[in-house]
Amino acid sequence: MSIIKSAKTVDEAVKLALGELSADIADVDVKVIEKPKSGFLGFGSRDALVEVSLKNEKEFEKEDSQPSVEVSCCKEALSAKSDDIEKIEEFLKGLISNMGVNGEISYDEDEEAINLYINESDDFKVLIGKSGETLESIQYILSIFARRNTSLEKRVYLDINGYKKRKEETIRETAMTFAKKAIRYKKVMRLRPMNAYERRIVHSTLHNMKGVFTVSEGEEPHRKVVIKPKF
Repeated sequence: MSIIKSAKTVDEAVKLALGELSADIADVDVKVIEKPKSGFLGFGSRDALVEVSLKNEKEFEKEDSQPSVEVSCCKEALSAKSDDIEKIEEFLKGLISNMGVNGEISYDEDEEAINLYINESDDFKVLIGKSGETLESIQYILSIFARRNTSLEKRVYLDINGYKKRKEETIRETAMTFAKKAIRYKKVMRLRPMNAYERRIVHSTLHNMKGVFTVSEGEEPHRKVVIKPKF
């Protein structure tokens, strides 16, 4: 079992999750999905977002549960999940409609996320914004809505007209090119300033690459990934 909680700090979010799970910190694994952000003059601030999972879930299950009860629970969970996804879709439709844009929304689901897509729209540029900033803001609003109004524990992912997929491919190619240069010339390579989402792509791309390691340096909005050769 795992739950996602948000609070002003990571510690506070973890404590909330532990209380709901009735578990100690030694009994769980903690994944920080999003670190808190103070913002500027109250704007753009974000709470910390963590996922807390029980290490030995079977120990916390009731031994006397009946098969008929389990089947009934599963059916209810599936129904609730479908209703929750419908809520998110309707909220997204209303959100972009208020922005003066219409679009066709579809979704799929994997082990980690509810993936929403806007594949047809009369104005993609308005929804994506400069460097994808509007798209990231819409996704963040969707995540807040899902946490507060549904029982879904997965993160919410949003892509518009394949923008994120194309951007991720470009960032990965750039990261690999700079990493190879760092190894070849034994030189520290600095990428352009990136947002947190883009930096995570670079870090994950080069995480297992031999000969280099990555760190983030600088302050927002000029924070960038630095690729360093291993000597």
